[in-house]
Amino acid sequence: MTFNEFLNIESDNSDIIFDYYLSYLLELSTKDFPYEEQLKLKGISGKYINCIEKITYISKEKRENYKSLIDEFIVEIRNYRRIKNSSKFITALFFSRKNKIFHIQEIFEEIYSQTLEYINEASRSTEYSTDNLKINDFYKPENSNKKLIKKLIQEAIELIVDDQTITEKTKKQIIDYLNRVLKRLDFEHTNWSKIIGNITEIILVLGALGSFVGGITPLLQAKEKLQESTVIIQKTSINLNYNSINETFNIQNIEQIGELNTTILQLKQTNNKIEDE
Repeated sequence: MTFNEFLNIESDNSDIIFDYYLSYLLELSTKDFPYEEQLKLKGISGKYINCIEKITYISKEKRENYKSLIDEFIVEIRNYRRIKNSSKFITALFFSRKNKIFHIQEIFEEIYSQTLEYINEASRSTEYSTDNLKINDFYKPENSNKKLIKKLIQEAIELIVDDQTITEKTKKQIIDYLNRVLKRLDFEHTNWSKIIGNITEIILVLGALGSFVGGITPLLQAKEKLQESTVIIQKTSINLNYNSINETFNIQNIEQIGELNTTILQLKQTNNKIEDE
């Protein structure tokens, strides 16, 4: 994605904006703050802050402090560049290049730390503000086994990497999407409606791609891994107990109430088995 394309992204595409900004900051640091990349900082950080403010509240003081850090960083980088290009005598007499770069690193670390802090706040806000489907106490996806779901998604990614029937560009688009799902699973307050929707969407895409290719390919094997992850969610998110049954069903109209008790026992055994894996 080019710099201009990034600036034209709608501010509600937070995943793309956050990923781009963090990648940009890391690249800026590892390349010793090149001048050409530094020129983009004002625009990229401004886009990032606007995105954060669309998701969650940031006080004026916090916003101004972040902008001040960016401004200070830009000034210090410019000064350092001048020092770096000065004669050794002037540098030794008036400045300490070593101390200067340490100071720049300190400012950068503070910018990066605050950036991650605001992203975490925005993520929590997004998850709180987006309601998952609620059916009494019957459906509780927060009980899902995240560790096993993530393992299946990672295995699906590995299969997609190995596939030889689609282009690298197509692979990257699918894998980037699944990596965003993995990131969302790390959130303390996971939006399960979004997770299930994302996985189902990729299952449909892999199925369509696989049907064009034909035969048993890593694409179809990846699809099966993702389908398995939805089964795990299904098995571990249904909460059958006395209260949830009474709140959810008209017991007098259910002929197979005995089977419900059997189902409760089976689900408990499934949950215990999954937790032990």
